[in-house]
Amino acid sequence: MARVRAPELVGRGGWIGASPDLGLASLAGKIVVLDFWTSSCINCIRVQRELRDIEERFTAEVVVVGVHSPKFPHEHEHAAVERAVERLGIRHPVLDDPDLGTWQQYGVKGWPTLVLIDPEGYVVGGIAGEGSGPVLTSSIEQAIAEHEAKGTLKRGPVVGIWGTTTTASGRPTLSFPGKVAVDRRGRRLAIADTGNDRVVIADVHGRVEQVVPLLTGPQGVCFDGDRIIVCDTGADRVIAVDRVSGALTVLATGLASPWDVSVLADGSLLVAEAGRHRLWRVPGGGGEPTIAAGTGEENLLDSHSDAPGATGPLLAQPSGVDALPGGGAAFVDAESSSLRILGADGSVVTLVGQGLFDWGASDGGPDASALQHPLGVAVGPAGRDGLPVLYIADAFNGMVRSWSGTAWSASAGLLRTLPVDGLEEPGGLDVMPDGRLVVADTNNHRVVIVGPDAVAPVPLPLDERWLGTAVGEPMTVVAGGAVRVPYQFDPGAFSLDASTGPPVRIEVSAEPGTLLAPGPRHWHLADPSGAVQLDGGSPGEGILVVEVEVAVCDDDQCTLLRARSRHDLVVLADDVQRPLPPAVSPTP
Repeated sequence: MARVRAPELVGRGGWIGASPDLGLASLAGKIVVLDFWTSSCINCIRVQRELRDIEERFTAEVVVVGVHSPKFPHEHEHAAVERAVERLGIRHPVLDDPDLGTWQQYGVKGWPTLVLIDPEGYVVGGIAGEGSGPVLTSSIEQAIAEHEAKGTLKRGPVVGIWGTTTTASGRPTLSFPGKVAVDRRGRRLAIADTGNDRVVIADVHGRVEQVVPLLTGPQGVCFDGDRIIVCDTGADRVIAVDRVSGALTVLATGLASPWDVSVLADGSLLVAEAGRHRLWRVPGGGGEPTIAAGTGEENLLDSHSDAPGATGPLLAQPSGVDALPGGGAAFVDAESSSLRILGADGSVVTLVGQGLFDWGASDGGPDASALQHPLGVAVGPAGRDGLPVLYIADAFNGMVRSWSGTAWSASAGLLRTLPVDGLEEPGGLDVMPDGRLVVADTNNHRVVIVGPDAVAPVPLPLDERWLGTAVGEPMTVVAGGAVRVPYQFDPGAFSLDASTGPPVRIEVSAEPGTLLAPGPRHWHLADPSGAVQLDGGSPGEGILVVEVEVAVCDDDQCTLLRARSRHDLVVLADDVQRPLPPAVSPTP
């Protein structure tokens, strides 16, 4: 059987991580793996793990080359490809081929496709889809043995390739944040800091309270009482994190790239499994998940489709989901650029979207409107028609869109574009109680707040200096009324040191300062337990900060122990004081 010479690598976009003149001649003597991929394809993303294993195992013999072959218009932009390479942590050189020149020369039919080229420049074979690692590894081992015996295999680095590995130095606090969620009271945010493999919990002013580390490319996050539910996407699992203890509980494993999660009306979790095009229902306490929609086949098909041979519903990379107040959920399918509804009875209806290769940026009704690879959806308050307004993170259009209608029907409703500028592939969003939106502006490495009529999104700066500050119970006080702040200290093996005065020193402040009326803010006290009293100032909301310093001694030395706690503080304008929950004592 005649061998086929590998066609040259061509791409108008040029190389990322390699010199402009890199070609097959430069790769002579190497086993080359061509990876035909596109940044929107979840299976392409998952194949990167398999390629990374091959790169690490065959460092001296194999060169992996990515050939970015775009599907969506946005993916034709070279800057978008560069950001995708960084976001996915791709280490090998990537050829940007917006015109699909190399794709066509190799006869590729779908994403992802892997092609193996031997050291003499001939095509060994190709394989499509993920899960090809074992077959590819076996072929590489065979090629190494054959060409080592022939003397045509070269080991070592290739001149002109430096790869695309980036370091975290100089990066902003957030790195490609994928999703964001707001708690029920609108006081806390959970941010999937995807590029830093962690989740950040902060208040709405950006004061960071907690960090959940050691995750793998997390995406979906949501609040569930005292828990944060997290899609640990790169680890194919869903976890719950206790906000008080930090304890982690695994709720579901073996899901292929879970991309978003929401708490349904019955307390169970709805998980968007992007990698296998399904929605799963997971018990809130963990347990056996059940399929809520989808078969694993990728397409756009509703439950009651009249298409020949229809076996719907079929989904296409569900990437955002949010529960509806009466049951069911709204979700977006990225690959079919669609907005869809999962009914309480398990039925699926499409509001926006026509098919796997239909997209756009137009507003209007179901037949006129279009999205481009949306990644997030959030359920807002009811509009004038009585149904909740749906907000969409229209990632590849760099837009925030809204959908309102009179029924969850493919024949009723209107898609609008919010006047928000400057977003780059927003991946997720949520609605605050006052109607503002908080948006994960993924490629700009930030979270922004968007008002209903705002053109310029307002960045939320994160302040990690608050990490380690204990979060106490919230406090409520009437303007001019008294609020009691208790404190307690158990010296244990230490003894209080009163040699220079009262050993307990307390300082209280508020942000903003107007929440407290004029009065003392510092106390020097002898008793290790007790309380201090302050008066409420102007009506509003903010935080009360309590700093405690205690002088102690043991048999060897004397020292100061310090602690800081913070409490949500609400000052009311009326004359009826709400019951105060017990305050958490700051403990040094």
